[in-house]
Amino acid sequence: MKSKFIIILLTTFLSLNVAWNVFAKDKPEDEFYSSLSKNEHEYKEYQNATLNIRKKLNGSSELRDLEKELDKYNFGDLSYDYPDIEVYFFASIYEDKHMLITKYAIYDLKGKFLNGGVGRTAKKEAVLNGEFNGWKDNVGEDELSDNNPTD
Repeated sequence: MKSKFIIILLTTFLSLNVAWNVFAKDKPEDEFYSSLSKNEHEYKEYQNATLNIRKKLNGSSELRDLEKELDKYNFGDLSYDYPDIEVYFFASIYEDKHMLITKYAIYDLKGKFLNGGVGRTAKKEAVLNGEFNGWKDNVGEDELSDNNPTD
């Protein structure tokens, strides 16, 4: 009786583990984004974003192409450690006349967080004109889940 219970318990655990590992497989970008609340590295777009990007990419070459498209937003170097696997790429960009704040996250199809980052840049013209007076505390740095960069 005890061994039967252990077998049932193990079977249940294994089936739940398999279900978690494939939770993102073949999901469209929007559906995958919605599932991120179940992930320890939850990514949220800025509520007042100028631009949000949700893309499914196949490997490093597509990531490089996307990085070239996004060059003006100063994401820096995106990691190219995904040569032949599909990944989900998310980016949120807030821009006004004084500053540019960006964040991005990359996940594999199983929902594992692979890479991410947050950046901020003061616009040169705003600094030179005295319109930019420095940053508020942290301004969402290192926070993938911060949903308002200017609070």
